[in-house]
Amino acid sequence: MISVYLDLVRDALYPRKRGLLTKRNKFLAVADLKEMSAEDIKKLRLSLRLSSGMFASVMGVSEKTVEAWESGTNRPAGSSLRIMNMLSIYPDILVETRTVFETGDGR
Repeated sequence: MISVYLDLVRDALYPRKRGLLTKRNKFLAVADLKEMSAEDIKKLRLSLRLSSGMFASVMGVSEKTVEAWESGTNRPAGSSLRIMNMLSIYPDILVETRTVFETGDGR
């Protein structure tokens, strides 16, 4: 999925150029982050069918952090919010990137 995306972007934006996509080229813009409420975060986690511990592992944060997000005590920002925005649109990315996979041994 990701390699197809890269090929499409490169072909569409750089038919005669090679190199990295940058803001300087002014062909691309980075979407604004969609704020997520405590309820939105919990709905996302549940839609992914992940426990709070597994969701914390996926996000690279502690389970206490996920609990704080879901209770509204803290709000995610930066890369955590970007990842949640992506997961809300492309939940299958967890499997496709082998971020989450079956171990076969029941762990």
